[in-house]
Amino acid sequence: MPRAKKQRFPVVDPSGALGENEAMRGEHGNIGIFILTHLLVAILVGFFLWSIFPEPWREFLRNGPWGVAAVGLAGFIIVLSIVRGAHARREHKRAHDRVAKVFREATDPALQKRAALWLVEHDRDHPERLADAGSALFDVLLRVLKTDPEKLDRTRAANGLGVLDDPRAIAPLLAATTDEYAFVRAEAALALGKLKAKQAETRLREMVEDDWDPNARGRAREALERIAG
Repeated sequence: MPRAKKQRFPVVDPSGALGENEAMRGEHGNIGIFILTHLLVAILVGFFLWSIFPEPWREFLRNGPWGVAAVGLAGFIIVLSIVRGAHARREHKRAHDRVAKVFREATDPALQKRAALWLVEHDRDHPERLADAGSALFDVLLRVLKTDPEKLDRTRAANGLGVLDDPRAIAPLLAATTDEYAFVRAEAALALGKLKAKQAETRLREMVEDDWDPNARGRAREALERIAG
């Protein structure tokens, strides 16, 4: 059987600058909300600061050039914050698009694993973005959870399966709550809570009572609260 050709994984620097991508066009609508949020916060902070200023300070600001200077400085800070935030969001989206493309095209299992773990780790707060990685993302995470010898990667895979919110992960996650590594058990328990897996309640209660690791017990307790809620 021929061996899969070794593929290179793209370098992802802290800024996430990985090249232009057409999927960037879908980001502009969210930037509008981001800008409005910053403006609202700035207005509220301005009103608060004005309310706590002593009257002599207010009079000084009204009559002198300092009022205009303060408004200009505040406006500059707001614009700078908006530009930097928008830039960071665009760069993250570019990184996501590049790695998702690498994942879809990868044939090397090691490369698939690295790309899959990068995606779920960096987009855990935006699981809707993971759809463009394709259905194979679930399968790769499942493979890592079940068979990978690296305990930290099994931990990340358990967390990722909780992010994907796929009920097919419940049985494998239940099995992972008996993993020899405590962090794997903890993340598997939390993922079951995110999935609201009622069939896992008995096992989670056992973990709360019997698991020697306090983190695993805490995650199991949190999972039970999520299921109950």
